[in-house]
Amino acid sequence: MRKIAFVLALIALLTAGVTIYGFAATRLDLRVDNVRALPEAEYQARFARLKEQMALGAVRGIVYDEQPLGEATDYVLLEYTIAVGNRGFIPAQMLEAVVVPVRGDVLCFSQQEAENRDINQGITAPKGREIMLRCYLLTKKGLHAVREIQVSYYIWGKPYILKVQYG
Repeated sequence: MRKIAFVLALIALLTAGVTIYGFAATRLDLRVDNVRALPEAEYQARFARLKEQMALGAVRGIVYDEQPLGEATDYVLLEYTIAVGNRGFIPAQMLEAVVVPVRGDVLCFSQQEAENRDINQGITAPKGREIMLRCYLLTKKGLHAVREIQVSYYIWGKPYILKVQYG
């Protein structure tokens, strides 16, 4: 009888340990892997589309400056690539990255918007893996690319927000 009680107590202890570790490891590891300005051809096509959407009030993203856009040569479109590592046992769902703006920033939009995907289809960081998450920033030319980026996600329906700094 004592052996059975000991085995059951050991199983309960192991289960509690795994559960506690699962909760403790819900934070993601973030690092800005790369920042680049979009190539000229891709930038020109995307800028024309963004300018039209902003004029119609139909842009899908976060607008920081409501003023009508000027000429394409006055702006640059930066692509931030964030490496997201999930060491926990539970997948992180609905990942989204947003740039914290500085003066001169115009618009931030998501990876789904850039890839013409449904923005309601969330991005998931599977358990025990690393993925690359991208966000885009339209800003005035001549500004530095150093920004703080907020990454939001859900684990077990609970929201989390982490910040990572580039530069």
